Amino acid sequence: MKVWLVNTNTKGKNKNPNGFKYMLRQNKASAYYDRASEVDRIKKSDLVLLYHNDNRIIAVGAVVNHYEGHDYKVLNEVEHWVDVNWLWKASFDNNFVPTNSINRNKLGITMVNGTVGNVTDQVDYKALFEEIAMKQQF
Repeated sequence: MKVWLVNTNTKGKNKNPNGFKYMLRQNKASAYYDRASEVDRIKKSDLVLLYHNDNRIIAVGAVVNHYEGHDYKVLNEVEHWVDVNWLWKASFDNNFVPTNSINRNKLGITMVNGTVGNVTDQVDYKALFEEIAMKQQF
């Protein structure tokens, strides 16, 4: 099992500032445009940490289906995705700002280059699951 940090690319210059809502609602981790194929490395049973700007992790999930060649055109650009069962998702206020996100720096996850990154060697599972337990809202 590997752990992947998947960037939601919410900044306006990335052409899809609401992509994180789509990923959370559709239970998928996606990449678009020239970085779409980065998702192809993620396999079934891997763990995905959905990364939002300002060092925030907004969801943690297990991959239930790896990429199988399903391309989908969004605004004339290709999307690649893996199906994810979100084990934990942050809560959001009315402006879609996460209210209980997990700070990746607190977990020692320093790699944020690119849209999809293998951070397996940086993850302390005990610390990650302790953070999830503290951030749960019922």
